[in-house]
Amino acid sequence: MPKKILIIAGEASSDYHAASLVKAINSIRDDINFFGIGGEDMQNAGVNVIYNIIDLAVIGPVDLIKYYNKLRRIYNDLCYRIKQDKPDCAILIDYPGFNLKIAKDLKSQGIPVVYYISPQIWAWGSGRIKKMKHLVDKMLVFFKFEESLYQKEGIDVTFVGHPLLGTVKQTKDRNELISQFRLKPKKVTIGMLPGSRKDEVIRILPIMIKTAKLIQETMGTDNVQFLLPVAKTLEIKLVKDILKEVKSNITIIEEDTYNAISLCKVAMVASGTATLETALLGVPMAIIYKVGLFTYLVAKTVIIIRIPYIGLVNVVAGEKIVPEFIQYGAKPKFIAEYLLRLLKDGNYWQKTKKQLLEIKSKLGAPGASMRAGKEVVDFLTTRCP
Repeated sequence: MPKKILIIAGEASSDYHAASLVKAINSIRDDINFFGIGGEDMQNAGVNVIYNIIDLAVIGPVDLIKYYNKLRRIYNDLCYRIKQDKPDCAILIDYPGFNLKIAKDLKSQGIPVVYYISPQIWAWGSGRIKKMKHLVDKMLVFFKFEESLYQKEGIDVTFVGHPLLGTVKQTKDRNELISQFRLKPKKVTIGMLPGSRKDEVIRILPIMIKTAKLIQETMGTDNVQFLLPVAKTLEIKLVKDILKEVKSNITIIEEDTYNAISLCKVAMVASGTATLETALLGVPMAIIYKVGLFTYLVAKTVIIIRIPYIGLVNVVAGEKIVPEFIQYGAKPKFIAEYLLRLLKDGNYWQKTKKQLLEIKSKLGAPGASMRAGKEVVDFLTTRCP
């Protein structure tokens, strides 16, 4: 009998991983129908997307308050659809603020829950993992250390590895890309990745632009150029509006992020999956992040952060190999000084590049999406006959 799966992703990277998972599952079984919340990638993979992830793109407490009514409407409508369509199981991907609330409703209706891409429980304390123990039937995690954390709590968990290993790569010749992006081959190229959510881009991109201007003033306009790959979840107009007052060599790139990053000598990257993608391409970077004041105060005073860094690339490495310019420390002057050091000191640049490429060994083996797909199919067979 055909199966029906609810699948929810709340941001660009999750949408991509969800689509890869759906394709893997469909390659094993062709009798499964998917519906839920996601973006263009999930839709192209055959998911009936009832709400676009752009509607869920919030960051912290202030954003939740700001968009509360919209999120509440989406949540209520989704709960209604769950009751009407009664999925055989649900796959929840990251986005814990929304997904754990949905998980509670799913469990009350006896619908099994698979969680793919773990919330950052290592950073936010043990309370969330204890909550998940009662809401999640199966965890599929990207990192080996996450598997150990869940096992200690008695949660059924499987380490599948990271899907990025099979997808993050340069796919075109360097000279071809330089021509395609209309770059100057002799100029140093610097990447700018300000995030995938509107509010974080509004806060972070201006910092990156000011940093770019400082670097340009030091190196000279004829010696440096900047690439700005835009996430699918962003309206290109937003980025252009922020850039329109700036006289700088910043080239906007759409739909070709990995090739764009591969051309960069160094990069400025908003904290998140993009730091790991940049690391896998071997590009030394500065991690930048800034949230609203209230969100920051909550994180500092209410939530106990258990690790001394937030950049995913540093978490996976187990040490701070990339500096993090966070909140009040996100000063263009400091960021520019670090990037200029990388550009001027070849030995330091090579050492950092080597450390980043070594992260690959901690992400498992290629084929993570297929392994996760097999786990979901096995789950369906045993838990949802």
